[in-house]
Amino acid sequence: MIPREHIAATSSLLTELPMTLSHGTTLRRFAAVALAIAGAAGAPLAAHAQTAVANFNTLTESSPGSGTRFIGNCYRESGFLFTAVGVPCTGDASANAFLAAGANSPLFGGGATPSLLLNSPMATLISVSRTDGGAFSFTSIMLAPFDGAATSVTFTGMRAGGNVTRTVNLTGSQMGFSMFSFADFFSGVTSVQIAASNQFGEPLVKFDDFTAMVDSNVIPEPSTYVLFGTGLVLLVFVTQRRRMKS
Repeated sequence: MIPREHIAATSSLLTELPMTLSHGTTLRRFAAVALAIAGAAGAPLAAHAQTAVANFNTLTESSPGSGTRFIGNCYRESGFLFTAVGVPCTGDASANAFLAAGANSPLFGGGATPSLLLNSPMATLISVSRTDGGAFSFTSIMLAPFDGAATSVTFTGMRAGGNVTRTVNLTGSQMGFSMFSFADFFSGVTSVQIAASNQFGEPLVKFDDFTAMVDSNVIPEPSTYVLFGTGLVLLVFVTQRRRMKS
């Protein structure tokens, strides 16, 4: 679809065209129309917010019955980048930065599908950002305490207008996962930092279903409008030549 402003501009040019080819004026004006149409192809439509969820469901156990799988740092899913802060993205130190586990894991009971856990002794903080570097609105996440330990989890949204922070608490007696929703509190952030601390001073918390609203720009296919504009010029040229011969 061509944006309305381009349609309006094109319509205006069409209504002003004379029906003559004297001095090539009409052809030049039709060329201008074609360029206006082609230019519309490169203009993105209005951004539309859509929900993006990282649920880690593809991180199944590495061997039957183990219930666990080690994940390297800088893990990507659903357009998000999960980073154990302070740990390189490659090399031996990166290899076991995160641990994914499901219901079969003796330490990850309470989740029917895989969830994620910080597993690097070099990091105490997880950073979540978009792989394209864009802003997003963090809306909710599922959390569960690790190994029955009471845990405090602090979320910090990084944004140009000022960072925002919110802390939630999990009891050691919590069974399974609980959802924590933030509405528009973390809107327009470029990253979210997750810092957990349990009753033993460990930075461990299980998390799942990281959910955010992201902008999606739909860009029209350029070739469609280029061909249309070129065809319009040729059609008028041929039509006028026939009129002149008759």
